[in-house]
Amino acid sequence: MRTLFAIFLLLVLVGGCGSSVPALQSPVDGLEFPEPKSFTTPEVERFTYNGIEFFLLRDQELPLVNVNVLINGGSWLEPGEKTGLAWITGNVLRSGGSHQYPDEELNELLEARAASMETSFGLSNGSARMNVLKEDFDDLLPIFTDLLKNPLFPEERIDLAKTQQRTAISRRNEEASSVAGREFRKLIYGPESVYARTIEYATLDNITREDIVGFHEEIVKGSNLLVGVIGDFDPAAIRTRLEEAFGIFEEGEPVDMDLPDVDYEFEPGVYFAHKGDMNQSQIRMGHIGGYRDNPDYAALQVMNQILSGGFSGRLFQEVRTEQGLAYSVYGSYSSNVRYPGMFFTGLSTAAENTFEAYEATMHQIRRLQNEQVSQQELDETRERMFNRIIFRYDSYARILGEQMSNYNLGLPEDAFEQYVEQVRQVTVEDIYRVANEYLQPDKMKVLIVGNRDLVEDQVAQIGPFEQVDISIPRPGAERAAVEGDTDAGREWVQKVAAALIEDGTEVGTLVMKGTQYVQTPQGEMSLQVSSRTRFPNAMTLEISTPMGSQVIELADGSGVVRMGGQEQPLPASFVESMLDELKRDPLYLAMNADELQAALIGTDGNIRKIHIGGEYDVTIHVSSDDMLPVEMSYTHFDANQGRDVNVTIFLDEWTWSSGVRIAYDQKRYSDGEQVSRTQIREHHVE
Repeated sequence: MRTLFAIFLLLVLVGGCGSSVPALQSPVDGLEFPEPKSFTTPEVERFTYNGIEFFLLRDQELPLVNVNVLINGGSWLEPGEKTGLAWITGNVLRSGGSHQYPDEELNELLEARAASMETSFGLSNGSARMNVLKEDFDDLLPIFTDLLKNPLFPEERIDLAKTQQRTAISRRNEEASSVAGREFRKLIYGPESVYARTIEYATLDNITREDIVGFHEEIVKGSNLLVGVIGDFDPAAIRTRLEEAFGIFEEGEPVDMDLPDVDYEFEPGVYFAHKGDMNQSQIRMGHIGGYRDNPDYAALQVMNQILSGGFSGRLFQEVRTEQGLAYSVYGSYSSNVRYPGMFFTGLSTAAENTFEAYEATMHQIRRLQNEQVSQQELDETRERMFNRIIFRYDSYARILGEQMSNYNLGLPEDAFEQYVEQVRQVTVEDIYRVANEYLQPDKMKVLIVGNRDLVEDQVAQIGPFEQVDISIPRPGAERAAVEGDTDAGREWVQKVAAALIEDGTEVGTLVMKGTQYVQTPQGEMSLQVSSRTRFPNAMTLEISTPMGSQVIELADGSGVVRMGGQEQPLPASFVESMLDELKRDPLYLAMNADELQAALIGTDGNIRKIHIGGEYDVTIHVSSDDMLPVEMSYTHFDANQGRDVNVTIFLDEWTWSSGVRIAYDQKRYSDGEQVSRTQIREHHVE
């Protein structure tokens, strides 16, 4: 019953249950593609001031002005032990406000003006954005630049950002596709590579405000900024306004954007990540990709479209539509400017089809190397690519963004136009050549995420495989060794066991009914609960809440929640938390009294303090009058907070039924604050 508070929070987070699998669809054949529409690229005005490159594009369609600042530098610059520094900097840069306008004052100002300001940092670049009404541009632009130059970075906002990120860490294994993408990236670039490393609880704990201030000062300076302005502005006045506002930045030295090399070996490997709540498999297979300046870039992109270009690609047509082996299938041959991209194909399939789906996908990759594509297939693929070109310029913002990106990456202004012309020149011979030159199906990394009970034998058919550990590392907590009288501890544990379980009673399934009162920000909430527990790893819990009835089932290391006829898996972090709670239940401890590492560590009047070590790590306060626990305390890892919290449970009104005794009144505290009270009405053992 003590797990209910955590479970209730989970239900609030996950909301309603539901999942859907897209139905198989056949693409529409026989369509005739028209010639691509012509377009004229609007002129972008450029000038340089204070080391900052400015790009201006006037658009009078709406009375708005949008400012986008591109900042060279990102997470690749942060130390590995402080992974997450760039993300927190980008988050708190905006949320914390500036010295002139602290967080809430800035929020109120922007809300009153129907304006927005946002900041963020990614792998290689940061971004700051402002969107305002034309009439407010002159007033808000200096506030925007002051925010970028003089952020406040208050500790409370840093703590909030860390809490948000800890919650994200705790839930990062919920979506199998996210797990596959994350772990496959580590296989290609290396787990410690700046291109693949992940934020952990421990790396967040290492980040200080001084680190954030230093990171900001290193990156946010004039020579490191590109500024794009688009909207309904006054061409005669805009330059003066920008120079005045951005003149507060020192030019400084630009960040050296020479990103680290990738040490990659073309070696085959099969890898498996167990995720017990799955009845499907997520498959990723591929290897390192290339660079944007490769002369074969256009041919590789056309090849990729033939293989995995949406509904018309071979993977969709053959693996999904014809053979019905995938819920979704996709792929990419990416070529980056500053570091190599990846070639991969990915699919989601029913567990029983794992090996067959892998084979079908591999066949389509090899097919590109074994036979030339037809001229008709090449022409149709090229036409589809050309007919999407118009969407490349469907807004002025896209046009401006592309020119800024090309300039920043060192590409020519007409890089896209050159690419289009190169695509026109690609031949069937080119596709055959690049497929054989760049694709290495015999040396691919293959990653499968699934339930080992359903797919492990099929993974072995692909080849010898390595296990991938996707468990979320907890920050190491130093705990002092607990010393005490072990002989007396064992004696008292036996007394407690005798007080809770009648001699000869077999505890099979424990059934309880009661009411739990949960403390929420809106006040106390009353829940009607009924549980069936088979220690130590199985439970069925029925909860009646103001939002409706829900059923939670925990078994064999995984769990589900059901509501309204639908079902959704429980996050692994919550399953782990529930299992921790079950193994510390007084009844379960009594059931295992002979095996516990117990020590008497103190006496206070008629109270005996007994510490139970090992995996339990719990202290029980026992009354010498009746040998019943009156208090339990332990340290529990809270996944959302990413830290240990001190849990105390007060136990009272012990009641016999079916040969076992249960505390009918249980009050739970976390770090000194009461979070719930459970009152049992009845219980029995089956």
